[in-house]
Amino acid sequence: MTKRNFPPKIATPDGSFIMSPKNDFAFRLLFGDEKNKEITIAFLRAMLKIPVKDIKIKDPFLLKQMAGDKTGILDIRIVLDSGVQVDVEIQLSDHPAIRERVLFYNSRLYTSQLSSGDGYHLLKKTISLVILDYNLFKVEPMHTTFRHYDQDNEIELKDVQEVHIVELPKLKYHQKQHRNNPEIPWLMFLNAATKEELIMAADAEPKVAKAYDRLRDMSEDEESRRAYEERITEIIEVDLRMQAAEERGEIRGEIRGEIKGREEGREEGREEGIINTAKNLILLGMNDDIIIKATKLSPEKISQLRSEVGP
Repeated sequence: MTKRNFPPKIATPDGSFIMSPKNDFAFRLLFGDEKNKEITIAFLRAMLKIPVKDIKIKDPFLLKQMAGDKTGILDIRIVLDSGVQVDVEIQLSDHPAIRERVLFYNSRLYTSQLSSGDGYHLLKKTISLVILDYNLFKVEPMHTTFRHYDQDNEIELKDVQEVHIVELPKLKYHQKQHRNNPEIPWLMFLNAATKEELIMAADAEPKVAKAYDRLRDMSEDEESRRAYEERITEIIEVDLRMQAAEERGEIRGEIRGEIKGREEGREEGREEGIINTAKNLILLGMNDDIIIKATKLSPEKISQLRSEVGP
């Protein structure tokens, strides 16, 4: 099973708390809030290379209500001033059906624009921007763009549906290009694991600096921090269930998210995975309450693991 790469928080010299902007909750809180429109507009301009003057966040909701949805995808739906519909999401683990899901979401966004009796001329372009924390394609470019296109005759069917895939692990090969590529500082910001890396990204682009300031404000808000940590716990719980299913030889229902089981299991392997997860959470500085929620281990067992891991 592919492990998630994101840190629960940014590493800081003084141990202070800063959310990782790569966490889907923090990402949605930062870029999916109308109050942060200026930041989101700058981000979209850099990533999509298109003019954006104004945006409207579709279906705004309170994120704390979504934090309890263990299977929910915290994507951001945006309408540009041109009428173009944009769906933005960040995916941290290797989803086995990511290609199918992206096409499904983009098609649904495209067709949902029409009501009964409306003409096709009312349809506006839809763009999916998907940021992955793993490599999907065996090509060097970090940012790939897909449209309806006949490559043999070099004919584009219609420029109405577009999918952008950005693979964060490839950033290390492209980072030196930030002066010529406006998306690099934003991706450095999202991919940061330390406070120093956040500052480097902020120094490279004034709008990223504003995003960094907003991220620190979010991190100091107790309610946002609690919801952020709950989201991490819920994601870990889902991962543990999926890991246990895979170790028993079960398979995932890609679209419905169901797990079809087989009777035989490997309980010993499952327990070892839970223990390793708990040790990793200890090393990442998570408190006992979060580790208990994520692993269902007893406080005594966690105390024992803390002594094994060491200071």
